[in-house]
Amino acid sequence: MIQFPKPDVEKFFRTLTVQNFIVSPDEKQLVISTNLNGHFNLWAMDLPNQFPYPLTFKNQNVQDLHYAKTGEFIIAGFDNDGDENTQLYALAPNGGELVPLRVSDGNRHFFSHLTKDGTRLYYVTTRNNATYLNTYLYNIVTGEEELLLEGKEAPTFLEAVSPEEKSYVYYRQYGNTYVLAFVHIDGMDFSLTPKTPDQHTVSDLVYTSETEVYFFILKLNRSYQH
Repeated sequence: MIQFPKPDVEKFFRTLTVQNFIVSPDEKQLVISTNLNGHFNLWAMDLPNQFPYPLTFKNQNVQDLHYAKTGEFIIAGFDNDGDENTQLYALAPNGGELVPLRVSDGNRHFFSHLTKDGTRLYYVTTRNNATYLNTYLYNIVTGEEELLLEGKEAPTFLEAVSPEEKSYVYYRQYGNTYVLAFVHIDGMDFSLTPKTPDQHTVSDLVYTSETEVYFFILKLNRSYQH
């Protein structure tokens, strides 16, 4: 009888992982970030078929993944060997070469919002403001870029944009237990929560209309001195 050796401990660390996934607007394609070939890449399945095929061969972690509402392209954010300096690329739904959208060596880029027509990209970056971050609006068609929000006081992240792009909401992260949200409209900024001596965090914000937003508030028992 054949004697099979015991499996090496290294085998138990070779597991398959799905980092994240998206579904096309028509729900005909599922795109996942997984390490089927030993490295993280984007794979797709043409639903209802469940056989995956590769879209990318970059062999890097995928930090952001979003499908344009037009269905014409995918936005993916890759870092390099775990450095967490995410760079944003565009990718055709059938795969192929990655097209750089917002890349800058040594800087991080955070996807925030893509307009319905897929022409304008809102994103946050460490470029020009490594401590508090800046928010930009990038026109994918013309290549023009506008600084929307300069981070001050605390790291600042654009969270949501209204359906008609007349307002947007951003977070200021003063700490893990103290995160405030502000809405920018008509050139002015308003806090979404009233002033309070208690620490709290605002999260998971979503626009339900041009004038309404929903979000979670987590309040803590201990007080905070401003």
